[in-house]
Amino acid sequence: MKKHLIIPLLSFILSLAFAGTACAELKIGTVDMKKIFESYWRTKEAETKMSETRGTLKRDLDERMEKRKELQDAIEKLNDEMKKPELAQATAQKKAKERDDKIGEWQTMMRELQQYQAEKEKQLADQTLRIRNGIVEEILKVVKEKTDSENYDLVFDSSGNSINNVPVVISAKASYDFTKEIVEKLNATRPKSSAEPEKPADPKPKK
Repeated sequence: MKKHLIIPLLSFILSLAFAGTACAELKIGTVDMKKIFESYWRTKEAETKMSETRGTLKRDLDERMEKRKELQDAIEKLNDEMKKPELAQATAQKKAKERDDKIGEWQTMMRELQQYQAEKEKQLADQTLRIRNGIVEEILKVVKEKTDSENYDLVFDSSGNSINNVPVVISAKASYDFTKEIVEKLNATRPKSSAEPEKPADPKPKK
């Protein structure tokens, strides 16, 4: 082999060797952020509170819809009365005015109902997003504390997908994953008052 080809070839082999050594020294970890988020006690508590808020909003909307229906029924009743042939003209005109007033009231009520529903739904969406972002920040803080203290070089979210909807982490050793540790550390902050009640022990079978 010509000397001018040997030196570049050796350099290439050495660079591969050094690259392999560097990769071997990398400390890599993975976490399942989706699982952590769903397992965190703060997430479950927030979901319960948001469910209660949505329930309150639904009851309020149902009450408003019931009032709208009552008004609509009154309008239809006036329409039916106006169709009676024995009805005096003066009475018919009076009922027509009453009906028109109720139609105007119904239209105002519908606009207010639609505006109220849109505002409340936006408030719920904004509140949900704020709570979610706050929880994610708490999780990332705990993850970073571990990665900083234990000198991790790279940590991947094993639940994440790429823009092509392909898992970012296609394959990784089970030893890389420290999801359970993060969940346990987060849930250790649960106040005793909000702890999940323990299930009663099964009664001993009678002999």
